[in-house]
This record gives sequence, C-alpha cells and structure tokens, in this order.
Amino acid sequence: MNSKSIKQLTTPPLRSYPPFQRKVPQGRLWIKYFFILLFFITSITGQSLFNRWTGTDPFVGSARSTAMGNTHLLNSTGSSNVRFNPANLGNTKTNLEFDFQVNRSSAFERWSMPVRDSFGEFLTHADYVANEFSYYGISGGIVSSLKIPVLGTAGVGFHYAPLTHFTYQYSEEVRGSYRIEDGEYASKDPIVGYQNLSTDGTLMAASIGGGVNLDFIDDIEISVGGAINLIQTADLTDRVEVDTLYSDVTNLTTLPDWNETSELPATNFITFSTSFTLNSNIIIGASWEGEAISNSSSYYLEIDSTSGLFQYWNDSSFVVSGLNYMKPEIKTFAISYNSNEQQEMSIDFEINQISYNGHHNFQDYKQFKFGFEYLTQLGTPIRGGLIYRTAFIPAMKPVSMFTFGSGKSIGNLVIDYAGTYSFQSFNYPDLFPVEGDIRSENDLVRDSQLHLQFALTYKF
Repeated sequence: MNSKSIKQLTTPPLRSYPPFQRKVPQGRLWIKYFFILLFFITSITGQSLFNRWTGTDPFVGSARSTAMGNTHLLNSTGSSNVRFNPANLGNTKTNLEFDFQVNRSSAFERWSMPVRDSFGEFLTHADYVANEFSYYGISGGIVSSLKIPVLGTAGVGFHYAPLTHFTYQYSEEVRGSYRIEDGEYASKDPIVGYQNLSTDGTLMAASIGGGVNLDFIDDIEISVGGAINLIQTADLTDRVEVDTLYSDVTNLTTLPDWNETSELPATNFITFSTSFTLNSNIIIGASWEGEAISNSSSYYLEIDSTSGLFQYWNDSSFVVSGLNYMKPEIKTFAISYNSNEQQEMSIDFEINQISYNGHHNFQDYKQFKFGFEYLTQLGTPIRGGLIYRTAFIPAMKPVSMFTFGSGKSIGNLVIDYAGTYSFQSFNYPDLFPVEGDIRSENDLVRDSQLHLQFALTYKF
C-alpha cells in the first residue's frame, strides 16, 4: 500500500450482509418482523462522542421507571423520588426504605470513511476505528414516611447518584507502508502508531427532599413536594496521545500530546413536583427542575459555525474544548392509567421540555416517553417503553430509545432490573487530521449503546 495512511485506503472492505436472512418457521414470522420494526423505530439515541460537552443523559432514575420508558415522574421507586418526584415521598407505604442500585453503560463505536469498492465499482464505507468502552455507576438512598393527623402522610428522603458522566474513549490504529528491499516477508501495511483520545469525569449529586400527601379533600388526592440537589465538585480529565512506533513515520497527525485535569466547582438546582389522583384509574403529575451551570475557567468551547458540530480541533492547532457544563432546565408532565386497583396493567405517558436558555449552541428540545407494566398471574412484572427525543445539537437528527425490564419481590426485599438499547449513525469530521489527506467528506460514525441497571430495595 503506497498511501500515506489507512484513511486513504481504496481496497474493498469485507462484505457484510443484512441481518435477519435466516429462514424462520412460519409461526415465528411475526416475531421476526416485530424486531425488524422495533430496531427501525429505535434507530438512535444520545451520541457518546458528545459526552465531553453535554454529558450523558441525566435521566438515570430507578430501575422500574427506566424499564418503563424513563417515565421517572410517576413511576420512580424508593429514593429516586427525591430527585424526580419528591411529592411521591408522601405516598410511601412503609415507614422506612433502603435502596441500592448499580448501573453499567457500554458503548461500541465504529468510524468509517468513504472508499471505492473495486469489485462492484461503487462507493461505500470502510471501518478504520472500532472503540468499545464502559462506565459503572452506583446510587442509593433512604426514604421514610409518617402519618400526620388531619393533614395526611409526609415523607422525607436522601438520594445519592451520578448526575452525569463524561466518559469517552477513542483509539485509532494507524497503518503505513513497508518496502521490501532484500526480499524478506513482511506486512504490506504494518502498524505505525496509535492516535488516542479519552475523557473521564463524573458529576455526583446528593438530593435531599420531602413531600406530603394531602388526603383531607374528598375524592381528590393531592401530593406536593420539593428537593434541593447538591452537585459535588468533580475533576474532568482530557488526554490526547499520539504513539509513534517508528521514528520516520509521516502519516500520523502532528497534533501535540495533551493531559489536562480541570476541577468543576460545586453547584446545585432545585426540584418541585405535584401529582393528582383523579380516580382509581388515572394519576396526573407535573414537575420542574432548575438549571445548574458548573464553570471551569481552565477551558473554553470551540464550535464549528458552519455545521454547528462540536470540534476538538481548529485548523492545525490543538484546542481544548471545554467545560462549562450545564444541566438544563426540565419541565415535565405525565399521566398514568391503571386498569384496576390491583394495577395489573399500567400505561404511562410523559413529556419533558428541556431548555438550555441560549447556553452555547444547544437548542431546546422535547422528549416523548411511553411506558407500560403488566403483572402476570404469578405477580412478575413485564415492563417496556419507547423514548423519542428531538434534536438538541444543530444539524443532528431526532433520536429514540427502547427500554425493557422486570422485577421480583421476596418478602421485604424487592429486586428490579432494567435495560435500554439503541443504535445510531451520523456524520462527523476526522478527529485526527493528517496533512495531505485527500478526503473531502465527513466520516460515518455508528454508535450502539446498552445501559443496564440492577436495584435492591428493602422495606421495613
């Protein structure tokens, strides 16, 4: 290969074939088409590439509400209510509850460049980067309630959990060319180096709140509550490293190595919520979360004004794009329908209005959520949901997500688990530009994400 970099490769990539080509028994054809439709609907969600500026989705609640389409307002359990719906603390049916939850988020990202398939004589994309990385988070808390004569039931709680994280890892294997001078065997495209980029940092939030369930009004049950959420100080670390295996390599980027840590100062935001039980079947809720901005004077933000996409690089000079992290203002409205008093079937809808109020180039957006829970005859819940989100980064597409989960009660112990899955694709400029690169188009980035939650709750 006589090109300067693998990024100029014109040999054909391995051919791939579309999924779902196996023969399926006739009785299972509906399952086949259901999953084809399902994965078409849930095509994309938040892009892990942008974790550095936006953080991950701050809507990480209880396992039950996550499984039900992230409908956290009316379906949160345990201490997650302190953050998402403090009004529900007054509806706690036990005197004391402890809960503990483990979250795992994994991302698999592929970067492709346009090439010509010499077999079929057509343009396609060839992968030159495959990244896989994970993030683990732990949350937990305690809630308590007591009966107040005449007024109703009051509850208080404490919740400690990650608000967001900025984890992103990129590693590009760069290959070059090797000339055989004395006839020995050698690789035609040996590895000449690596171009690495990584970001680490987590913002933890401690939430303290209370709520009261007012049951002195006939036929109408009203709950109100509020909480203060204290975002803890955190460190954000950026690393850029170009690892050269040979001294005479010319097809690696000339960008310098970088290793910088900046401290994000503590800040806070407040939450107010209310819910109305209209009858045994319908519950309506609303909440408001304030914005929170954590400014780090060490960094500044660089945005490409032509496309609206965030850039790590500015021409040939290295630019650290920075924080200034903002948790947006969130307004939520939700409605829940229960089939009967035993709640054998619950159907939930929730709308979030997320506002950045002109912060940088972010634009306000909405999230539309649908979730359900069905209790089988054995009492085992089946949960699922869909989320649709409009674009909040200019030039990006709307995104969606598929959620699922279940749980089990063993005496006073409640076990819940949930998962979310998504696949997405978008175009983005090369992170490590090389001098003389003949490419004129953006790379194709394909990103699949899986988020899993496991929660334990003990009720006294």
